[in-house]
Amino acid sequence: MGTGAGTKLLKEIGNAQHSVKISSPYLSPKMVDELVWLHKKGIKVTLITSDKFDSRSYRQEKSIQPLVVQNRHLNESANRIRKRWLFTQKVLIVGIIALTLFLVVLTILSYDSAYIYGLGIALLLFLCSRYARRKTKNIKIYSYTYSSLFPFKVFVAPDSYQINDMFIHGKIYIIDGRTAYLGSLNFTESGTKYNYETRIRVTDIEAVRQIEEEFDVLYDHPDLAFFGIEEWGKSIYAEPINQSSSELRVTFS
Repeated sequence: MGTGAGTKLLKEIGNAQHSVKISSPYLSPKMVDELVWLHKKGIKVTLITSDKFDSRSYRQEKSIQPLVVQNRHLNESANRIRKRWLFTQKVLIVGIIALTLFLVVLTILSYDSAYIYGLGIALLLFLCSRYARRKTKNIKIYSYTYSSLFPFKVFVAPDSYQINDMFIHGKIYIIDGRTAYLGSLNFTESGTKYNYETRIRVTDIEAVRQIEEEFDVLYDHPDLAFFGIEEWGKSIYAEPINQSSSELRVTFS
């Protein structure tokens, strides 16, 4: 107990050989990065956490972002149409430039200002190019789906919407199905390193089995609302409809 109560916990999580299961209502990005690192090592990671329903004030967005994978799908048919409009736009622009230069040269060489009226054709071509540009910009060639880097659930925390009555406040850490930690420390830098926290370490195999069973029941709880992966994806990532759209809407400093 005390400050640094999570020192041994973090060491054991980092040395996991097979699996890590964590339930913590609060997370910090740096700690989530540790889970991403474990996943890349081949460790099976499962995470439970919570957040408010109001999508405009997600506290966990910065932490959850690395766990949500955006998959972009190309509509080949729409892309071919867009390429034709893009080609048309380029041809019109070249035509405008060539026609304008030609008329200017003719006017200068012939001393006949009547050729200037030919710029009306150039103006018409310009308006056509603007229309082609608008078509190119507005054709949707991409659609998006989302997947999770590893299994996680973000349960809706109780608030004024009263979607869930129960707040998942318990902190559970299970490592390789052989060691469990229970206590007050959240999976945050402050909770594991700086706050005054308490925790107990459980190594009795039967007790750990029961704790893991409870974790699994909680993860699959049929009566608790949670944020779906698609909802997370759409709140975190931009979904540009084609290459001319901005690629990023949300940046984290």
